This record gives sequence, C-alpha cells and structure tokens, in this order.
Amino acid sequence: MDRPFARPLLIALPLLLAGGAGAWWWSTRPAPEIAPDPLSNAVLDQRLLAVEQAIASIQRGQSRNAQRLADLEARSTVQREELLGWGQRTALLEESVQQVTAGPQGESGIALRLDEVDLLLSFAETRLALSGDIDGARRAYGFADGLLSALTAPQYVNLRQSLAQEQAALAALPPDPRLAARGAIDAIEAALPALEAAPAEAAPAAPASALDKVLDALVDVRPRGAQDLLAPADRQRGLAALRLELGLARLAIERRDSEGLAAAAKRAQDWMRRLYATSAPLEAEAARLDALAKTSLALDVPVLGSTLVQLRAQRRSEGAR
Repeated sequence: MDRPFARPLLIALPLLLAGGAGAWWWSTRPAPEIAPDPLSNAVLDQRLLAVEQAIASIQRGQSRNAQRLADLEARSTVQREELLGWGQRTALLEESVQQVTAGPQGESGIALRLDEVDLLLSFAETRLALSGDIDGARRAYGFADGLLSALTAPQYVNLRQSLAQEQAALAALPPDPRLAARGAIDAIEAALPALEAAPAEAAPAAPASALDKVLDALVDVRPRGAQDLLAPADRQRGLAALRLELGLARLAIERRDSEGLAAAAKRAQDWMRRLYATSAPLEAEAARLDALAKTSLALDVPVLGSTLVQLRAQRRSEGAR
C-alpha cells in the first residue's frame, strides 16, 4: 500500500537537487571585478611610490655625474700642475742653454772654448790638406767663429780679426780645380770610340818642284806617320796602356799631384797619336790633354792656418806666465 507522501516527495527531490546545485554554483562563482577608484588612497599611494622611486633614481644619476665631474676636475688640476712643471723645466733648460751659449765663465770655461776653437781649425786645415773639402772647411771655420765671438776680452781681438780674414779667403776661393780636371778625363774617355771611327785627314800637298817630279817618277815615296800599332794585339795593348795612363791621371788629380797629372797626360797624348789617325777630333782631344797637363791642382789660401798658429802661440805665452 503506497504511502500518501511518496509521490510528492519523488517529485520534489529533483527540484531540491537542482536548487542545491544552483545555490552551490552561485556561491562558488568568481566575484565581478570592480574598477578601482583613481582617487582612492591605495592608487594614490602606488603613484606616490613610483614617483619617489623615479626621484631616487634621478638623484643617484646626479650623484654619479657629480662624482665624475669631481674626478675630471681633479685630473685637470693634476694635468695643469704637470704642465706648469714642464713649463718651469723648459724655462730652466732655456736659461741653462743661454748661460752656456752666452759665454764661458771663469778660466776653465775660456780654456774649454779655446780647445774647441783649436780643434775646429785643425779639422778644417786637415780637410783641406787631405781631400780639399772647401765646404767642410768653411763650416768648421763658421763654428769656430761662433765660439770665438763669445770671447770679448781685448786679448782675443787679434784672433777674431785673423779668423775673419781666413773666412773671407775661404769664401773667395774659386771652385776646386779637381772638378774641372775630372770632367776633362771623363770627356776624353767618352771620346775614344769616336776617335776610332774618325777618318784620317790628308796633309796639304806642297807644290812639287822639277826635282821632286823626277824623283816621284823614279822612287815611290810613302810618308811614315806616328801610327805604327796596326796589328790587333798591339792595338789592344796600346788601348789598355792609354786607359791606364788616364787612370793614373785620375789618381794624380785626387792626390793634387800636378806634376804626376802632367806626366800622365803627356803619355796619354803619345798613345793617342800612335793609336788613332790624324783627324780634327784627335787634335781636339790632344789639346784637351795639353790643357789638363797645365792645370794646377793646388789650393792657394795664403792666410790659411794663421789663426791656429796665433792661437797656439798665445796660449803658450799665457801658460808660461
């Protein structure tokens, strides 16, 4: 027998379950997001915190920049002091150089200056004697004049005057005669191939007399010239001898041996007349050798060395006192 409550209970049970499920879902669903109020205290606090952090970062950057500026100022100060120190050192060096170049102080300084002048004059005289270096001698005399001009005492006036005379004589010297002599030797050697190919010139015939015509009909007369080295071997030896004489002439030029140059030029001229036919080029080179033989290779400087002799004599007299 069915109970009177069974059927309504069965009908109400699903409804209860559905209502419970709906209540559970409503209670567990996420709450709707609520937009924050821009003027609320929390939002204002967050903004204020961000501004404070930015200000702190700016202050840290300013501190670093200030430290860098301080470091740069310190470095600039150090560099300025170093530059001032270098300037002071340079000024001291310039003052020292001026004191040295202004003139020697004391007897030891004067003696050292005179030793330098003696050395320079000896060097100039040696250069002229050994190699004829006129330019080197002029430079040495210029240095000696610069050193001697600092000695303004009356006892050195004669030395300065004598040195000025020697400088004027060196300045008036003509070019070294060895330069022209070397050029002449070079020109002669360069002209040798042209002499080999130059045709012989016939001597002008004199008017024949009646006796000469009779003799010419009876006897065949052939003039014998100075060119007698006709065989190839003899000509090669003659050419070698000619070039040897030209080489000896060069050595004489370097030694300023005028006599040796004249002898070598005369022998070279004899060999040229034996080796080559008489022609205008041969006569031109022979004339060049004649002029070369008369060349004086000596340097005429009459007053050269007088200052050195006078300086040494004066120093000996001062040392004997």
